[in-house]
Amino acid sequence: MLTALRIADFAILEAVELTFGPGLTAVTGETGAGKSILVDALGVVLGGRASERAVRHGCLSAEVEAQFEAVGQPGVRAALDEAGISLDDQGALVLRRVIGSGAGKNRCHVNGRLVPLHTLREIAGQLVDLCAQHAHHRLLDPAAHLDLLDRFAGHLDLRQAFEAAHAAWRATGRDLDALRARQRQAADRLDWLRFVHHEIAELAPVAGELAQIQARVARLRAADQLVRALSEAGHALDGDGGAREAASRSARALERHAAIDPTCAAYGERMREIEALCGELAFDLHAHARASRGDERELPRLAERQDKILRMIKKHGGSEEALIARQAEVAAELDADATELRLHELERAETRQRGEVDGLARELTERRTLAAPALADRMAAIVHHLGMPAAALRVDVAPRALSHSGADAVCLCLRANRGEAEGPLHEVASGGELSRLLLALQRALGDAASSQARTDGQATATDGLPTAIFDEVDAGLSGATGIVLGRFLAEVGRRQQVVCISHLPQVAAAADHHVVVRKREVGGRTRSEVEGLADSGRADELARMLGTPAAGGETARAHALRLIAEQRRPFD
Repeated sequence: MLTALRIADFAILEAVELTFGPGLTAVTGETGAGKSILVDALGVVLGGRASERAVRHGCLSAEVEAQFEAVGQPGVRAALDEAGISLDDQGALVLRRVIGSGAGKNRCHVNGRLVPLHTLREIAGQLVDLCAQHAHHRLLDPAAHLDLLDRFAGHLDLRQAFEAAHAAWRATGRDLDALRARQRQAADRLDWLRFVHHEIAELAPVAGELAQIQARVARLRAADQLVRALSEAGHALDGDGGAREAASRSARALERHAAIDPTCAAYGERMREIEALCGELAFDLHAHARASRGDERELPRLAERQDKILRMIKKHGGSEEALIARQAEVAAELDADATELRLHELERAETRQRGEVDGLARELTERRTLAAPALADRMAAIVHHLGMPAAALRVDVAPRALSHSGADAVCLCLRANRGEAEGPLHEVASGGELSRLLLALQRALGDAASSQARTDGQATATDGLPTAIFDEVDAGLSGATGIVLGRFLAEVGRRQQVVCISHLPQVAAAADHHVVVRKREVGGRTRSEVEGLADSGRADELARMLGTPAAGGETARAHALRLIAEQRRPFD
């Protein structure tokens, strides 16, 4: 819901600050006072086109800021999550647009964060339905008519099931096309694949083998130095004059003095242990030296194997793991039987899935065909009350090529007056007619959603975006039709927030809130001022709109107050 709007230096709006509440808000004022400029400013902050000409003369930039209460809006949450933006603790969302001259002067912000224009549009598109003249996108876009009919018919669950089945069928088709393409290419690649497979298979690489070979080659290349070191260590322990011989001499000398000093006997025993240890260690060192000499033919054989593996790695992937994986890939591609089996599996799956898609598409077509006249009749019944008594509507459901939305093309067609030709809305409807048709559509969708909710035993559902803004919705209407339109807008306001730019006092009298736009000259400059009206101010403004003086007559005020009371009756 829109809660606040701030505008600075936009066209003739110098400084405007407004707060908004739930229900219906009417915006009125003299012709040319700047009511539509207010809507233009809203359009800009919602991501619409912005021109440097919108900047107030003599100012460097214009700024529009809109605050929304976005709690409980999953579409908004999804758009914000996609952009990496969070709501504040109160669930407030602030959109801001700055328009100026020169590079970098056109900037968009969401909750203080600079964002691209398309992000601002995506987020705003989940918040406001801006129904300005010639901007009724949903009704002017035939591609959207199918979605509108599906929502009215209440079979979105069937639509989602179809979309999921269609996506699965298309994915299987893509896999099948890719496999067939690989099969065709395999014939051209067969000889090369066989050569690669033979080359790698002949080498027969084993995971971890290269590291083992490299370690063994390094050891064999250092074998002479290793044997020399081991032999020298063994001789130092057990050679002539070595440690073992010295330990033996020392032990005998200590043993000769044991009779004089008994402690020498213990020392002699420990020295004998050292003598034995030197002998054992010398034996092990010499044995290890003999083993380290190895086979003289082993080093050339391992070095050759190492070189072959390294060449194949360089040729097929850059690593031992990639080489082994490449061998498996080539083997699988050469396995024609496995390819044929997978091909048959995919073909069977595609046939089965296509049957499911066709069945769901037929069911969608049947439901759409049944719902189309009901939508047309409901909208026609409403617009007949809204100044279009001769209007005839038709929802055309025609076959089309199968797509993600089904096998139907839907088009809303209108004959506005008797004797005129029928045609698609985007070709024959005027701006004022489109506004009323959109109102009728919203009411029809809301009634259908409420009916479905009652059928399902749920709370009454609401339809549409949180806020709808209408400009020129009452263009060309008489006072009698305005009474009906005002009550209708008030009824819509119970489902969603509605802001309506109005020329009719009957519409303004039905509003929960009233804002007036006035144009003044200050210091030789023209500017518009916007003010929220209390009850007494509403009576004066309605008296002006009724064509009576704003001040100087209790009769005029009484007429305005009676109109307010009359418009509080529910819409039928």
